[in-house]
Amino acid sequence: MKNIKETVERYTSAWNKMTASEVKADFVLILTDDITYQDRQTPLVTGIDAFVDLVMSSHEKVPGRTFSLLTEPEYFDHHCYYSWGIDIPGKGEFVGRDYVEYNDENKMTKIIGFVPTL
Repeated sequence: MKNIKETVERYTSAWNKMTASEVKADFVLILTDDITYQDRQTPLVTGIDAFVDLVMSSHEKVPGRTFSLLTEPEYFDHHCYYSWGIDIPGKGEFVGRDYVEYNDENKMTKIIGFVPTL
């Protein structure tokens, strides 16, 4: 990716892909192989394949949900922060935030999600 903003945009849209192969195709472009992800509801996830599994399981748990980027990413010195929305059919939109660390190639190395209470 040219810059971290493009990485964040692709990452957010990857959560809306419907197949594991589509999600993984995006993730290999924007995440390091040893990516870690964690939020208060999810134990530490390590690696692209485990992260793809998490995305796919979220489709099963919350059918029809979609994610969108709500704020322009703020970033400096390999640290990034932004807000995103999750729209759940019949429940509305909820706001969450991510803190991200990324490398010189603008690939995410660590994501800490601040997931809203649904």
